[in-house]
Amino acid sequence: MSGNEDEQTDRVRNQGKTDGLFRACMDEIRSSHTTGQALRTATLAAGLLSDRCCYAELLGQFYVATAALEKRMDELIKNSDDEKPFLVAKVKKLGYSFTSGYENDLQALLGQEWKSIIKSWTTEPAKQYVQRLEAANDVECVAAAFILHGPLIIGGGAMLKPRVERAFGESATNVFEDVTGTAKGGRSSRRREFIDLYDSLLENDSDAKEQFATIVENCGEFMKLNNQMMIAVRQMPWWRKYVAASAAAIVSAVVWRFIATSAESSTMTNTSPNVTA
Repeated sequence: MSGNEDEQTDRVRNQGKTDGLFRACMDEIRSSHTTGQALRTATLAAGLLSDRCCYAELLGQFYVATAALEKRMDELIKNSDDEKPFLVAKVKKLGYSFTSGYENDLQALLGQEWKSIIKSWTTEPAKQYVQRLEAANDVECVAAAFILHGPLIIGGGAMLKPRVERAFGESATNVFEDVTGTAKGGRSSRRREFIDLYDSLLENDSDAKEQFATIVENCGEFMKLNNQMMIAVRQMPWWRKYVAASAAAIVSAVVWRFIATSAESSTMTNTSPNVTA
């Protein structure tokens, strides 16, 4: 992660309360977040936004994980005790749901058969993520929302949307709809609301200390799964084969030039009058 990104991450982290849940979660994911930033830079450099299949494959991994999370959150809320609602109910009140946005973007990128394509492209880390989320409890879902929703809400969505729009058109930017522009009061308001929610999430009761530690620990685990999904994608940009072919041609030309030069040099040496038989 570059110095600017480090500083930006620290600025966001420091907006949370001292000893609060938001700062603790940010501190827990710091090393994995640095890895994630490096992976993001590498995927962009490798042509992520120059090829719709590359982008759709990576988007699809986060789609299946997010869809599993949001479905599980709804299940827990439906079955919660009215006297003591689940923590995910408080997270849900932020009003974010990204599943349909992902689906609309994938259809725009891949066409009507997007579901079967994404099913075939779903990587093993993504499958493991989904299995984990399908059985997640209340605090695990809170942690997963921090990792899967948080980056979009805090500012990543606003930064990425214009690049995606330039590459693939506005129809491929639905997932960013609620986290860009003036939606929910603008970026600063969205960020402040998310940070305050996590810092005020836990009740001051006997369960709070254990819940705090469990959420922080699971944030670290889910961040690692994010990175594993990014590493596991297989699609390559359409132009890579041409770059590879050009590189091979250049290498071949250099090799043959070296052989020719060596042969010429050898001939000149062997015919020189100064060479002793």
